[in-house]
Amino acid sequence: MLQTDFKALRDAISSIPADVSNDAVGEYAPKLQDIFAPETHAAALAPGVPIVVGSRGAGKSFWSGVLGQKETRQAAAKAYPNLGLDRVQVGFGFTGAVGGSEGVTPEMLNSYVGTNATPEEAKGFWWATILRAAIKGAGETPLSFKEAVSMALDWEERNKVLDRLEKNYQNNNLTFLVVYDALDTVATTWSRRRLLTEALLEVVWAMRAYRRIKVKLFLRPDQIDDDALRFVELPKLRTGAVLLKWSGADLYGLLYSRLILSRIDPTKNAFDQLLRSLNIPSANQEMILARQWSLAHDIENQSRVMAVLASPFMADGPNGFKKGKTYDWPIEHLADAFSEVTPRSFLGLMIEASKFGGVPEDRAITSEGIRHGLRAASKTRVDQLHQEFLWIKGVLAPLAGLLLPQAEEEVFKAWRKTNTLTQLITDAKDNKYLPPFEIKKSNSERDIFLALDRIGVMFSRKDGRLDMPDLFRVAAKLLKKGGTAPL
Repeated sequence: MLQTDFKALRDAISSIPADVSNDAVGEYAPKLQDIFAPETHAAALAPGVPIVVGSRGAGKSFWSGVLGQKETRQAAAKAYPNLGLDRVQVGFGFTGAVGGSEGVTPEMLNSYVGTNATPEEAKGFWWATILRAAIKGAGETPLSFKEAVSMALDWEERNKVLDRLEKNYQNNNLTFLVVYDALDTVATTWSRRRLLTEALLEVVWAMRAYRRIKVKLFLRPDQIDDDALRFVELPKLRTGAVLLKWSGADLYGLLYSRLILSRIDPTKNAFDQLLRSLNIPSANQEMILARQWSLAHDIENQSRVMAVLASPFMADGPNGFKKGKTYDWPIEHLADAFSEVTPRSFLGLMIEASKFGGVPEDRAITSEGIRHGLRAASKTRVDQLHQEFLWIKGVLAPLAGLLLPQAEEEVFKAWRKTNTLTQLITDAKDNKYLPPFEIKKSNSERDIFLALDRIGVMFSRKDGRLDMPDLFRVAAKLLKKGGTAPL
């Protein structure tokens, strides 16, 4: 391949949108051309699966949005033909901050479920979201939220309406699915979040009585794993939950599909030429959706392509293999403490790697570019986490310069030295956001670590020392022997 071909591929990777986040509804809902459907995500879209769990960036809002639009839902039906998505209609029960005609926001929730609401009032709101969505989906006169809440609180009327709607959907051979996204935004205190979460889970459990009206919650792990939740059937819901997870092969399949489906001729021609040189067939969108293209899942072929794009190893020369393979290195260093890598982090690394330095003669990206990409992806990941956990930067900053792994007392000492615990509690109260733990007189620095451990930012080694995955360590400016240095 010529240097111009590598430049075309480099330009194509660098032009992938850096912010690949989506909303369930509105302007940033998923587009048809954005869909890449890993085989392991089939269960997450199955109408009969009520709980889907995923960390930030794993694709919860993406799949919510795919299900919520007819065009993208039809594409998902082709990708997962056994799910019956072609006979599914969808409405939304909650969409977070994004409102509009389809949205259900925290503002709506707060207006009907007051600060001192009872569990019955909270359940009434969630029942109302189901009634409102299912009635509209059946083509009947839409209810206002006030009407829906009134109907929901009258259990006899509610059951009568749901039974009628159930028969309607059955007669039309349809399933109606009510989707809940961005549920981490329901509250800013632990007590209220638990009230609303428990109420919603009770409603989800009760909805098992209906075969044609289903619900699907896209939840963060820390919300469903909250040990203080007391709903008696919660263990069964947890057991049946599906984890939204991306393998390394899924992530490379996503990247390669973006290249092969490029509408820019030099990019498509260059990638086609690369594939021909390796005797790997090309593909169109239909083949990729149906997972009939080897580069969507075949690790050996994916690795061969990466060896051409970035050379085989993370260093040149006869001993370059000791630094690791360019195919494996990004996945290993982008994983959180649960060994999960998100598409945002992976694509972010590749985008920044393709922008680093000059255009090489014999590859599209360099090993040093990949290391630079990790630094950029780490910063982006921490910034994104800060949007979700407003306390995160305040607890990471005091650890800057610490060499990991480290005895837990040394980590706790760094937090005590900067009075991190008190500042965190005060800031959460002043700015009215959910703190990382329930505030008690007995709070200590261990609570900070446990909060970081719950979201995969820190972990405890077998020998008791505390450590942090490179994905967060680099941006937090902690050190590690032999590890990628912070900027």
